[in-house]
Amino acid sequence: MDVKITFRHWEKDKKLQEYAELEIEKLSKFIYRAVEAQVIFIKEKSRAITEVNILADHNKFFAREQGGDFFKTFDQALEKVEVQIKKYHDKHRHTKGRKPVEEVGEASETGIPEIIKSNEFFISKPITVEEAVECLENVSGGFIVFRSAEKEIICVLYRRADGNYGLIEP
Repeated sequence: MDVKITFRHWEKDKKLQEYAELEIEKLSKFIYRAVEAQVIFIKEKSRAITEVNILADHNKFFAREQGGDFFKTFDQALEKVEVQIKKYHDKHRHTKGRKPVEEVGEASETGIPEIIKSNEFFISKPITVEEAVECLENVSGGFIVFRSAEKEIICVLYRRADGNYGLIEP
């Protein structure tokens, strides 16, 4: 990574420059394809202002801090940039090439998975399959549970991806 350090309105401090280069290089392990880092130390009256800019993989990370000491303001600005980089890294780490895995829930102590969500269906009078298709057209969900009028059994009618309907009978 190319690290550029600029001192404005005061003399170049070799110790501060070496410290800044070392700390910026530590951040490169979190960054994929780090291109450039720029640290600007600005002296205004009695204030010490530090700006940290990092360009990496088409992303910009920036922080600005001010105070009485350059080492302290650099550490604070670097901490802000580090939080931004880690947040970006964690956000894109799980989605690289696949969808993120949703946590369903932990298994109970017996090792049997728990039921997280259940739905209750009120089945009124028995209806025909044609009536169930009409009901499915009016329902926002992708399926309907009904009692078949022909066989007096509970069935599930669902909408298939190809636009047709599927019927599950026990």
